[in-house]
Amino acid sequence: MKKLLFLLLIFSFFGLAAFAQASQRVLVVIAHPDDESVLSVTLYKLAKEQQVKVDLFVITNGEAGYKYSTLAEQYYGCPLTNQAAARKNLPAIRKKELREAGKILGLNHIFYGNQHDSHFSLNEHEPLDTSWNVLAVKKQLNHVLVHGHYDEVLCLLPEQSTHGGHKAATLLALEAVSELPVSSRPLILGAALRDKGDTSIKFNQLKNYDLTRTIKDGPSFTVDRTVSFGYGNKTNYKIVANWELAAHKSQGATEMTMNDGDLEEFWLFALNLPGSENIATKLFTNLSRSPYSTGEPDTGQLASRSKKDKD
Repeated sequence: MKKLLFLLLIFSFFGLAAFAQASQRVLVVIAHPDDESVLSVTLYKLAKEQQVKVDLFVITNGEAGYKYSTLAEQYYGCPLTNQAAARKNLPAIRKKELREAGKILGLNHIFYGNQHDSHFSLNEHEPLDTSWNVLAVKKQLNHVLVHGHYDEVLCLLPEQSTHGGHKAATLLALEAVSELPVSSRPLILGAALRDKGDTSIKFNQLKNYDLTRTIKDGPSFTVDRTVSFGYGNKTNYKIVANWELAAHKSQGATEMTMNDGDLEEFWLFALNLPGSENIATKLFTNLSRSPYSTGEPDTGQLASRSKKDKD
């Protein structure tokens, strides 16, 4: 009887632990389908390895990305490099590609803002003041945040040199989080991708936007795509990043960045409540672990192969 009770307690403990882990929720706010590629390995590790529910809020359908769709015209069997045809055909295609990418990453749900994707610009005012119905986006995003009960919100780091739409999406995310009651406010972080050989990114605020201020000018947390594992440690998380990127077949310029980016780096915004850094540290400590085995190749198999080669 005592043994049975002991086993029930053990099962209950692990069951509750699994439930607590699975109940964690993360929302990612981006401007276009494929922006999630910047933090694809982080999302994969959250959803697939940590069983966190990861949702995506994408503001536009990315129809302005038609200029790099030359090969995709043959693949999808419809005109995509002609602007008028692309704006008709691309929204459905890019949503389909995003769903395929989401399946690879293990995304739970994708929310679509369906806002107009006008053209490339470094100016965040273009989407905020012209292309997007900002009031509609803010209302939808607030609804998602309030009903989603998220623990963390991830977005792209609003660097001065990045796409105006990326900056605009992050500004709206920061504003939405700041307007939530303090008791239900999730952590919010900005992400950027970097190769190990590149100069470290320095960011502490986007000019004229106090909400974008970060707790320090360097990243607080990093997810390393180059962590090796598997047979002979010959594989790493860049495989996942490439799988995800390959789903966006209509975006030729994006596809050309295969294997780019070693580190997914994260800045904690100063908007976050006191103690948020400790919570985020726990999150990224868990993400630093890999569930996959590592080790050297089986010497017996190698010896067998070597003997066959000699024969």
